[in-house]
Amino acid sequence: HLISDDTKSNLNVRILYIPTASYALNPSSSNTAGKQRQRARADGKKRRTQLLELLGEVLSLNSSDSPNNSDGLQFNLLATTLDLDDGSLKQPVGSEDSSLFPENDKAALSTWHPHLIYVEGGNTFWLQHCIDKGDYSTLIKDAVCTGGQSGAVYCGKSAGAIVAGSNVATGTWKEWDDPSVVPGKETYDEWLNCRGFGFVGNRSVFPHMSDDWEKMVEEKIEAQNLGETVYCLRNEDACCVIGDKKLSFLTS
Repeated sequence: HLISDDTKSNLNVRILYIPTASYALNPSSSNTAGKQRQRARADGKKRRTQLLELLGEVLSLNSSDSPNNSDGLQFNLLATTLDLDDGSLKQPVGSEDSSLFPENDKAALSTWHPHLIYVEGGNTFWLQHCIDKGDYSTLIKDAVCTGGQSGAVYCGKSAGAIVAGSNVATGTWKEWDDPSVVPGKETYDEWLNCRGFGFVGNRSVFPHMSDDWEKMVEEKIEAQNLGETVYCLRNEDACCVIGDKKLSFLTS
């Protein structure tokens, strides 16, 4: 995927980090909206740093210093943060050259050609609301599903995994997320027929699965007439999708 890029000796790995779900306000918090946003942005920056450190470690295994690399490749991580709420791009890292980063939110998902789109966890309903409000659904799907080696890898955590599935209704099951943060869709019932990206075909995603939720999951699937398969992911699980082969599987 990376070696298909134009540069063969020094590869810029473009990472688009989307923390929007974690930016949702908590109506019951004693902190002001401004204080909540400040803390959420600081936390998002820390999480992105952890992600970049992990990716750096993984890519170092294939760097020019690795005995397994005979092509002399060097990897450089270019990352920027996109908030789908207001379309802002912030905190570019990896280069002082501004021309290496996208000019705006739409470019970040299209002409910038990100290698990785990482969608953070948080409030599922706020995330889906911002996707719909900014008309990002088609852009994200096009960025991921272009086929071949030019498409981005989509990595969704918690809320980011739920919206990647067929139906966002699984986000209502535990009642962990507060839907009242979305004007006009303040109840769980209003989210039962909300469609996600559908990256796994007609399958939905239920994260943070444990033995305690098994009976509830069975009841919800039956009550909501979900004919599609529901991937129940424990915290150590991941659902991997190979797009060009239409293959999906679970791994721990």
